[in-house]
Amino acid sequence: MDRIATETLYEMVKEWTIHPWDEVQYKRISEELWDSIDASDLMEGPYGVSVTLLESYIVDSTEALQAGQLTEEQAVDGLKKLLENDDFIVGARMIEVCVSTNPVCRISNIDHLLQKSQSREPLRWTRRMKIAMAMSLVTALGLYIVMIGLQLWEPIGSLSWLVITIVSWMLLYLFMKRNSPTFYRVMWPLGHACIFAMGWFILVIPLVPIISSVISPSLDITYRFLAVFVFWIGLGSCIVIGGILGDRLGKKRNYRPYMF
Repeated sequence: MDRIATETLYEMVKEWTIHPWDEVQYKRISEELWDSIDASDLMEGPYGVSVTLLESYIVDSTEALQAGQLTEEQAVDGLKKLLENDDFIVGARMIEVCVSTNPVCRISNIDHLLQKSQSREPLRWTRRMKIAMAMSLVTALGLYIVMIGLQLWEPIGSLSWLVITIVSWMLLYLFMKRNSPTFYRVMWPLGHACIFAMGWFILVIPLVPIISSVISPSLDITYRFLAVFVFWIGLGSCIVIGGILGDRLGKKRNYRPYMF
C-alpha cells in the first residue's frame, strides 16, 4: 500500500508553484476539498474561505487557459499570489490534506476542524449588526402604526409592545457586546420562542372583540375557564415549537446570528 503524504493546504499549494501547471489534478483536488468542507458544514468560516478561494481560482484559471487567455506560467504565478492572500492563509494553514498519486485528495483532520469550529470565538458586534438592529426597530414601529391604523390594536397596548421591543433590543446589544458563547446558545431558542409567541398574540388579539361579543358575560364559568385554558395552551405550544425550531436552526449555523 502506497504511503499517503500529509501536508497543510498551504504547503500543498506552495508545492504546486514549483511544478508545471496540472489543470486536471488541481481541479479535481480543489473540488474534492470544497465538497469535504461543504459536507461538514464548515463553509461558514476560515476553512470554507480558503477552499473556496482555491477552487474558484483553479476553475477560473482552467477556463482561461482553455480559452487561450492565460498561459501556464501566469496560472502558476496566480497560485503564488494566492499564497499571499491573508484570507486564504488562515484556513489553509489549519487544513491538513492527504494526497496520493491517483490523484485523490481528502482532509485528514476534519474531526479536529469540526471541534475547533464548534468552540470558536463568537463573532463581534459589527456595523452591519447595528444597521440590522436599527432596521428591525423601524420595521417594528411601522408594524405597530399599521396595526393601529387598521384598528386591530389599541394605541396604548401597541405602545407597550413597542417599549418592550426597544428595551429587548437594548438588552440584546449590551449582552452581545460581552460576546458570551452561552448568550448565543440561549438566544436562538429564546428568540424564536418570543417570535412565535408574538405571532400568537397577533393572531388572537384581533379576535378578542369578536369572541367577547359572542360570549355572554353571564356564560358559565366552565366555558370561560376553557377559553383561558385554550389561550394558554396555544401560547405555550407556540413557545415550545419556536424554541425547538430555533435550537435546531442555531445548531446548523453554529449559533451565529442571521445577519452574519
